Amino acid sequence: MNKLKIFTNHKKISKKFHKSSLVIGNFDGVHCGHKKVIQLAKNISKKNKNYLGVMMFDPHPREYFSKEKRFLLSSNDNKFEILDSLGVNFVIVLKFNKQLASMSALDFCKKILLKNCNMQHIFTGKNFRFGKNRIGDLNYLKDFGLKNGFEVTGSELHRIKGSKKIFSSTNIREFIKKGKIKEANKFLGHPWAVSGRVIAGDKRGRLIGFPTANISTEKYIYPKFGVYAVEVLFLSGRYKGKQKKGVANFGLRPTFGKKSAVLEVHLFSFKLNIYKTALKVSFIDYVRPEKKFSGITSLKNQIKKDISKAKKILN
Repeated sequence: MNKLKIFTNHKKISKKFHKSSLVIGNFDGVHCGHKKVIQLAKNISKKNKNYLGVMMFDPHPREYFSKEKRFLLSSNDNKFEILDSLGVNFVIVLKFNKQLASMSALDFCKKILLKNCNMQHIFTGKNFRFGKNRIGDLNYLKDFGLKNGFEVTGSELHRIKGSKKIFSSTNIREFIKKGKIKEANKFLGHPWAVSGRVIAGDKRGRLIGFPTANISTEKYIYPKFGVYAVEVLFLSGRYKGKQKKGVANFGLRPTFGKKSAVLEVHLFSFKLNIYKTALKVSFIDYVRPEKKFSGITSLKNQIKKDISKAKKILN
């Protein structure tokens, strides 16, 4: 795998990455539409014998302006992992703050793109907007590039074969909210995943014979409440790099009268304590909706059925 270089300060980009190809966007989920733009840029980057970079924003502009929480498809670390696998050489993470939000389109082009980044070719989606009051658009960028010696290419909105829907983070969010994980994964081009540390739970799963790891999902979008077949990668601790299969429940656990949603993962053939371990949970398919059970016995019987169904899906 390529060694991805990450810059959190656009003023400190290594000179060796100047005159490169740069793709600009939010890249939430790094879905198939993003991948097509990156592939286009990669082809031109190879032809020009330069490096391939990505510029993204943190926090997501939608989060900054609306203060909305729980809509993100991916964390920055998830994005970096996928971008690395796509052959991207460097990432510029622009801090989306009051200063950037109030910067004019001209200053964004002059101070950031031209002076600090100094790219040879810039790629964006055709609906990309930037600068104060979203004045800048693709034509503005092309005009600035023409006058300042760099090329600009706008990418089409790509559609999935046999569907009217475009590859977009918005459409993928809708799939996830409806529990349509297979459709979401098809649009993403990889399984939708959340990463987080195992946090202290009430250990009720262990008491009924099905120990679970409770995972903090923080800013991620809420999937439909219910049970999912999942694959889990250990990101830290003594099992780092190890992969396991399992079944996960996301919801309020109505049988126990809980009021806050949590992600609980039961790993097949694994009973060891992994408290505080960081895990990446990839959602493969939806098993069933969340429901309230009359008692522990009926819950245990249902969990056995869920595990059996999840194993069939994952095998």
